[in-house]
Order: sequence, then structure tokens, then C-alpha cells
Amino acid sequence: MNWVKPAHVLAPFRLSAAADWMMRRNGMRNAKALRLVLFATVILLLMAACTPAAAPATAPDGAEAAPAAGSSDAATEPVVVQLWSTAWFPSSIGGRQALVDKFNEEYAGRIQVEYVQGDWGQGETYVQSGIAAGGGIACVVEWESEGGAQNWYRKGWIIDLRPYLTDERRALTTEEQWAAREYPDDGAIVSSATVLWEPMLMVLYNPAHLEAAGITPATVDDPWSWDELHEMARLLTLDVNGNHLGEEGFDPEQVVQWGLLPRLDPEKVWEWGLTFAQQRMGGPVIRQENGTWGWYLDEAGAEAYERFLTPIQEGISPELAIGIGGDTLHQAFVDGLASMIIRESFAIPIIHDNYPDFEFAAMPTPFELGETVFYKAGGEGMVITTVCEHPEEAAEFVFWLMKPENLAIYAHGNGMLPGNYEALEFEPFASDPAWDIIRDYLDRSQVFTTPFNPYLVEFRDTIVAPTLMEVVEGTRTFAEANELLQEQAEIVLNQ
Repeated sequence: MNWVKPAHVLAPFRLSAAADWMMRRNGMRNAKALRLVLFATVILLLMAACTPAAAPATAPDGAEAAPAAGSSDAATEPVVVQLWSTAWFPSSIGGRQALVDKFNEEYAGRIQVEYVQGDWGQGETYVQSGIAAGGGIACVVEWESEGGAQNWYRKGWIIDLRPYLTDERRALTTEEQWAAREYPDDGAIVSSATVLWEPMLMVLYNPAHLEAAGITPATVDDPWSWDELHEMARLLTLDVNGNHLGEEGFDPEQVVQWGLLPRLDPEKVWEWGLTFAQQRMGGPVIRQENGTWGWYLDEAGAEAYERFLTPIQEGISPELAIGIGGDTLHQAFVDGLASMIIRESFAIPIIHDNYPDFEFAAMPTPFELGETVFYKAGGEGMVITTVCEHPEEAAEFVFWLMKPENLAIYAHGNGMLPGNYEALEFEPFASDPAWDIIRDYLDRSQVFTTPFNPYLVEFRDTIVAPTLMEVVEGTRTFAEANELLQEQAEIVLNQ
């Protein structure tokens, strides 16, 4: 109990003037009795000061009133923090909810997490509105680390996690991944590491189609080059009469099965194109050289980038590939319109969720035997908003999730590489053969980082994506696009 004593009780006790006069009048005979009376009065005052305040009146409609501040009930109430999640398909949502339940059981009576279903398309508005209102949003938000979380920190929307980043917690991922989550001006760590964006690209294929064409799928020990991928796609591109592309009598106006269907939209011509080019180059396309930011694409990287962007011109992909969304791509794959699709690893649980009876398999994306997989550090993580009233408890959940046994559930449900690589040794990753491809990528990989550039998003959205979409559509050559990107990168990225 918190003892709160009135000021008059805390003051030194002395007899009042009236009591002093009474003692002199009645002599020492009455003095003892008076002292007893005054002593009893003081005891009553002390007892009154320490008595708890009366319980508040019953809430309207019979609702239970909240416990009084300082009461034992209020003191034992667990701290509640909310998680605003960007999970968007059943397996990813289920994995997160299972982890919230697990955390709440382990931290019962101390911390409880409430799951709030968010949306990737609303994240920026959600956080910005909450910051402007001074609250009303979740403590913990899932978001992309590079660009996204770094920009949020720059705007004052999220906190620096370093005060809560103990040595034990820092060891939950690599220094390269922490560097990708750093704000360069002050070294702030702006997010945790939940899932990584690279490496996770695969070629998903229909085994029945390849078997019918007499094609043996690529493996990590016997990979395909880009030339071989396109050659196999020609054999798999069939017209209504069963003739394949390049065969006499093939009718390009009546294709019923396309060999390859990639996503050629503004997002993927940036993300996937850079991935394929950087793997071939052995380093980042966008980087600083001698203090100057630029688009430094070499000849080998340009070759891989162009092959990725031009399957429509080669006749192995339909115009449907231009701007196609993930759901439409999956439907075309399941319906047999496409024999092979290029997709991130998270497509595997999505397709299984939506089409449980459809049989498909995965193989690695094109590479040369012995080639190193160069990939960029970064991905997604959890941030803590500046209006969070319980950042310490929020951080407890954020870093608890990064433990390998927990992150295995989170990342596998999301179909993405875990930010803590040790999670790959835990179920459900450990027994999933689809992840052998990703393990091979990691076994021959080298990770790199690039510093934060506040103008990168502008360069991506206003210059790179629209220019490369012109290459996809055949209205600009790749050589012309590359020259333009080199010129504009120097201007936009060095403002």
C-alpha cells in the first residue's frame, strides 16, 4: 500500500495554545489526561490518512467499474500492446496469430499482445494518422526496413531500438542485417529483422508439362542458364494444335500454353531485375563510387537484366505478363496457361492455401555452376511507434519473436527467409524440401549492404520503373534505357 500522509500530520507534533492554557489552569492533575486525548486524536488522524479511498460507484448499466489507481487489482493487470500486422494470406496470418498466442501464454500476467489485422496498402496512412493524432495506433507495426522504416524514423514516427538491443538480442541476426536497418545520420536501428527479401526467387513449374515435353528440371547441381531457361520455355509454348514455338506450323495467334510467365510490372522490373543483375555482377547496381551515387550496371549484369525483361519479344510469354498481379499469375499457372512462373518463395504457401489439389514443384532461378549468389541485406521487420506508451514491453515481444524457434513459425508461414538464419534448422523449415533451394543459395552466397539514400524511392518510382516498363513493352531498347538511367541516377540520387 502507498501511504499518503496529509501535510499537517507530517509536521512536528506540538500542543496547541488552548491545550497549554488548560494544563496551566487545571495543573498537572489534568495534564496526563489531556495528553492521552491528544495522542488518541493523532492516532485517528494517521489511520484516516492511510485508509484507501472509497471504491468508485458502479458503472452505468451494471458494468464493472475499473479498479482504483494504486489498488492491488490495477497493479497486477498485464501491460497490453498491439501488433498491427501486414500478413495477407491464411498461412501468414495463422503463423502470426499462433505466435501471439504463444507469447501471451509465456508472459501471462505481465505482457499481452493484441493482434490487429492491417494491410500493406494502408501502413503509411495508418501510422501517419496515429502520429498526428498523438495515439490510437498500435505500438508494434510490421513494415519494410529499407526505405520504409528508415523514412518513418526520419519523419519522427518510430523509435530507435538501440536502448533495448542487448548483446543477446543483437546476436539474433547478422551485423549486415542490422546495418540494413540502420539510419545513417545517427546510427539508429529502426526495425527488427523478421523476414528477408533476398534470396527467395524460384522458378515454379508444372511437372506434368515438363514431363510431356521431355524436359528435365534444373537443380542446384545442374542449373539452367538464362539461355537454357528461354530454350525450355520455347519447347513448352504450344499452340492449339500442339505445335511448339519454332516448330513448323506453330500459330502464334492461338497459343494455349505459354512456356514462361513472369510478373513484369513496375515493382518487379525493379526488384527482380536488380536481383538477377546483381547476382551476375557480384555487387550492387545502385551504389556510391568516389562519393557519387549512380546506376553502375556492368555488361554481365546488363545481359541478365535484359533477358529477364524481354520474354514477350521472344514469344515465350504473353502480353498478359505486363502488369500482372500475383493472384492472376497463380490462377494462370494453376489453369495450365503457363508451364513455368518466376516467383518469390512466399508463393508456395499462397498457392497451397488457395489451390490445395494443384501439384507443382520448384527449381532454382538461372545461374552458372559455381556462381556466387550476391544478395542485398534487408527485408522486413517490426517497428515501435513514438506514441507507444509501453516501448519496453513492446520491445520484449519484438525481440522474443526473433528467437529461432519462434521466427521459424513466423517466416515459414510467410514463405520467406527468416531474419535469424538459425530458424532454418527448426520446424517447419527443417523438414520442408522446397527450402533446400534457398539453403543452396545461402551456401554459395555473399551478402552486401548499401547505405540509405532518401532519394532512392523517388528514383525507383519516377525514373527506373517507368523506363524499364517501356523495355518490357518494346517501345525502348534496353541499351537506351540503361543510358537514361545512368544519366538520371547522377542527378536524382545526389540531390
